[in-house]
Amino acid sequence: MFRRFLILATLLASLSFSLVWAYLVIPESFLSLDNRLRDFLFILRGPIPTSGNVVIIDIDEKSLAEYGQWPWPRDITASVLEKLTAQGAGIVGLDIVFAQADRSAALREQGAQPLCEHPNDSLLSHTVANGPIIGGYYFSFDTNDTKVPSIPAVFIEKGLSEGSYVPEPSGARLNIDCIQRSFYSSGFFNIMPDEEGAIRHVPLLMRFEGVLYPSLALEMVRIYANSSRVTVYNTILGVQSIAMGDMKIPTDSHARLSLNYRGPSRSFPYISVSDLMHDRIGRSKIEGKFVLVGTSAIALADLKPTPFDPLMPGVEVHANVIDSILSGDYIAVPEQGVLLNIAMIFAVVFITAFVLYFANGWLVMPIFAGVGYGLYRMYEYLLFDEKMIVNIIFPLVGFILTALLIVLMRYIFIDRLKRQLQAAFAKKVSPAVMQDIMANETQKLLEPRSKEITIFFSDIRSFTMISEQIGNPRRLIALLNRYMTPMVESITAEKGTIDKFIGDAIMAYWNAPTDLIDHADRAVGCAQAQLELLKELNRELVGEFGISIRIGIGINTGEATIGEMGSQGRADYTVIGDSVNLASRLEGLCKIYGVQCIISEFTKASLRGEYLLRELDIVSVTGKSNAVRIYEVCPPGEGSREERAGEFERYYEALELYRNGDFTAAKGVFEKLREVYGAGLYDLYFERCDDFSRRDMSHFDGIYRFQTK
Repeated sequence: MFRRFLILATLLASLSFSLVWAYLVIPESFLSLDNRLRDFLFILRGPIPTSGNVVIIDIDEKSLAEYGQWPWPRDITASVLEKLTAQGAGIVGLDIVFAQADRSAALREQGAQPLCEHPNDSLLSHTVANGPIIGGYYFSFDTNDTKVPSIPAVFIEKGLSEGSYVPEPSGARLNIDCIQRSFYSSGFFNIMPDEEGAIRHVPLLMRFEGVLYPSLALEMVRIYANSSRVTVYNTILGVQSIAMGDMKIPTDSHARLSLNYRGPSRSFPYISVSDLMHDRIGRSKIEGKFVLVGTSAIALADLKPTPFDPLMPGVEVHANVIDSILSGDYIAVPEQGVLLNIAMIFAVVFITAFVLYFANGWLVMPIFAGVGYGLYRMYEYLLFDEKMIVNIIFPLVGFILTALLIVLMRYIFIDRLKRQLQAAFAKKVSPAVMQDIMANETQKLLEPRSKEITIFFSDIRSFTMISEQIGNPRRLIALLNRYMTPMVESITAEKGTIDKFIGDAIMAYWNAPTDLIDHADRAVGCAQAQLELLKELNRELVGEFGISIRIGIGINTGEATIGEMGSQGRADYTVIGDSVNLASRLEGLCKIYGVQCIISEFTKASLRGEYLLRELDIVSVTGKSNAVRIYEVCPPGEGSREERAGEFERYYEALELYRNGDFTAAKGVFEKLREVYGAGLYDLYFERCDDFSRRDMSHFDGIYRFQTK
């Protein structure tokens, strides 16, 4: 058992360290699958309420149909922003960029600076300068535009890491100068998808020409928080968090916020520009709100794939960022995330192994499902209650591989145990019976039950004398082995089951644990085969040991209790009951009646084949009150029924006289029988009749009652 646990512990430790190595060395290979599993948790969680502080002004299909294709003339855009200012918008963020002059200024020379030469641009510049409006722009990673926006805030970095983990673009695409200068502030609205294209993280900072710049969402919240100072906390692994005012926003090492999506598209209120301009909405829907101006129109191609929705407008992604920051509802990798993930790998592997290893076989699958559900609830709790992003794929792989390992080891150990038991039990039963047991193992063949069986006892006559004659213990054991081997083989050949060896005696039975229709015939046939085998064996034993063996066999058929019996820690498959005791008594009577094999009337009644039988007596053995007729099974080679017809006729005549109480007449017949056919049975009856003829036997009922075993 200890060796088994040592093997299991070694395998589990090897599996755990292999997974930890994979987690530390090649996590990117599994990042996509890990993200998809986390997406699945979001889908199972479903939508959650928003803070109600963010609203989206939508340049939708209806608005495009009314005002024309995008970009609109700047006077229309100015009117929209004026309407938002008039409606009391708390702060307005533009998820759009005015990178070119109003298109109605097409007469300007190509290449001229986009100054506010057009009245519409001047109008828009004036509008954004007089409203709570934050401009938008985007960074480029494939151009070298060196223009930079002005940010009215100070960015302080603490604990600088050795390398730069914040994204570093090569250029910026700003609004035209006159509009860009009119914004109180602005922020980039870049959204950078993961490797498989989904939006799960949004950068809050980018470093351009050595200076940190905020995203549109972060800048809007900073202005709302009235904080002129932003502190970026770094570790050796990169950015850890961003602090401004009372807010501390946890990020990943690349200064990205992991999005705790509120739900699929349209989780936030969308207000069509058309409805806004025609006063179809109430002031309360805008007043004091964070307002994002963007588009959901398919034609404008600002649709992003997210865990909830394959086509979420980019402006709503920014809305999720703002809402998470305002609510303080962040999800992030914890500070000791690596150690936590390593601990989870080991915990999942060893707990799964412990639970499954000690479970009953039929409980393995339910427990496997239960542990799997427990893992799901644990990950759900960590992500949505504790707001912790932990690795899912490696503990999950550990769980599955551990379950497979335990099932495989259980199979190997159980199969080995099964083979050992089979090998041990096969020594007691025939290969055919063994196959039946293995094929019908689900029928609980080894459970205690009552069943009709045929019981067989054999014993070597005068074994004590043989032991003294042999002298040497090793030679005695060798003699017993020479005798037992063919005897046992004859039993298993007839599909019998060896119950036990009692010194020089053998106990066996038929019709258990598997069914045999002809169990009585097989037991009697086995007895005859043993007597024949003994003749040949004795010729060898006389030459090798100088002795010959005589045996007695007792056979009875009847109900007995069969099954595994014994103590809690040690049990054996055996049979008990009165029918077993009777078979043992019959074997002992062989010596008294001078025969080699005795069967009961119950076995005789169960026989299907033809055998040369001779009724011996009606007896009441020790320990039983009921009398039973007993019969000799005449060994093959001692004459046929026809050859012994005369002897049997005179014998039954004498037996009838004996049972009728005419002991004198019976004595005379038995005397003649022993003179002709020899001593043994006839000598027994002669002496019994001689004894009874001298006593008062007026109450004799033909039953001989033995007082000793």
